[in-house]
Amino acid sequence: MRTVYGSFLFLALAACAAKAPAPSLGSVPARMETPAVGVDGDAADDPAIYVPADPAQTRIIGTQKKGGLYVYDINGDIVQELLSGRPNNVDLRTDFPFSDGMGVLVVTSDRSDNAIVLWKMDPETGLIDPAPKARIPSGFDEIYGICIGRVDDRMLALATSKTGEVGVWQIDSETDFVQRHSHDFGSIAEGCVIDDEYGHAFIAQETVGIWRMPLTPAVPEPVLIAEMTADYLVEDIEGLAIWKGDELGGYLVASVQGASQFAVFRRDGSRYLGSFAIDSGTGVDGVSGTDGIEISSAVVTEDFPKGLMVGQDDVNTDPAETQNFKFVSFADVIDAIERAD
Repeated sequence: MRTVYGSFLFLALAACAAKAPAPSLGSVPARMETPAVGVDGDAADDPAIYVPADPAQTRIIGTQKKGGLYVYDINGDIVQELLSGRPNNVDLRTDFPFSDGMGVLVVTSDRSDNAIVLWKMDPETGLIDPAPKARIPSGFDEIYGICIGRVDDRMLALATSKTGEVGVWQIDSETDFVQRHSHDFGSIAEGCVIDDEYGHAFIAQETVGIWRMPLTPAVPEPVLIAEMTADYLVEDIEGLAIWKGDELGGYLVASVQGASQFAVFRRDGSRYLGSFAIDSGTGVDGVSGTDGIEISSAVVTEDFPKGLMVGQDDVNTDPAETQNFKFVSFADVIDAIERAD
């Protein structure tokens, strides 16, 4: 079923998620960075984080949307480079039943053929098999974002498009998948994140706002939880990520590319808490114009005691280089939130 959500619905659907701005959360420092991608222009885009039993062996996957994927270690060093297609966004979930054994399911949105591409990562080595396991046609003229999650014991992939189309696929194996839902928001949508425990997704419609869409009903009805008329949102809204706290608490974070800031909400999107910037740290420049972001609370190390946030840096300076990804300790973000609360 396809439903078109026109602009005439925006005010009716808008939640009271934050008409009045919360205090500024100030800035937090970038702690580490990856090497520059080495490709000119808008190339680095979106990260995903894999955390094994030993968080020190964490892997970060970053898209180089002009030609492939990078896999980095917890220090930002490259451990693998895959040259393949034009992957725009990336996401992953563990414990997926591939035909040749359990593994980490990595999905990308590939603009070379507008497909959802399934990859297998070895959970022991943290390396991705060079050959993709499957390519699922999206049916979009131009696929953009991708996110996956496990809802009611079903693996779901949500893809967005440059014209605002959104599709949800159920993926039971690399050969068994079916599209469950289809919607049309009417204008460009990219960033998305699925909250497995709550059973809903958040979708960034870049020039309109942030939607919360249930994934459990037969026909989910999205709700606009933050709209562009709020003074903390400007064009474009890009990446979305969730920091999962204890007892289903936590935060939703949105990259506000046009302001080089990050808006923080309660995990369910019910309340806006404030916005922060990522400033320079020791030997690492700050972040501007961020596209994709990812956060994991499962990374607990000396450098990242309350989780890791990874963000694309649109303008990589000091020295001036091509784009890359910056690492932030989410403990710094939590400290800023608690000071302002």
